[in-house]
Amino acid sequence: MNNENAEVKLRAVKKVPRIQTPGIEISEVQEGHEFVTPFWVAEELVESGLAEYSEPALTQTEWTQVHFRERINPAGPPSRLPDDFYERAFQSFAQARGDPEKATLLLRMKAWYREILESRIGRITRLASSEAVSSTSALSKDEADLYINVNRVVTAWRDRMRALGEG
Repeated sequence: MNNENAEVKLRAVKKVPRIQTPGIEISEVQEGHEFVTPFWVAEELVESGLAEYSEPALTQTEWTQVHFRERINPAGPPSRLPDDFYERAFQSFAQARGDPEKATLLLRMKAWYREILESRIGRITRLASSEAVSSTSALSKDEADLYINVNRVVTAWRDRMRALGEG
């Protein structure tokens, strides 16, 4: 996922005119209505005062809770993340960048994010490489895609290696 192109929900603060650029078109949006747009467009609309984020960036409490859950039992199955965790994490980073008061918090968020990400990758690859069918209901869409791809590669390799032993 290219985070600049991750879709985020906005609410129009003022009427947003139709926007058309190569590869993207956003219909006109009336004041008060919610709409979805790529993050890079959202940043411009928010900065210009035309829109506001519908969903908040991750709070420090959410960061702490997710980080804590991921560190408690690193070998266990993945726990459910807050809705749109990765998109909201990216939004958190983008909103903290350039704000000198949030510089320390930004460094802490990035460290937590790296640890959360590595924990999630380990858990997902362990699930995907096991022969047991595992539930992916606690995974985000991107994580479920990773699970499917890893499972497909490991299963194909396992089948090839087993076939060698039978031949």
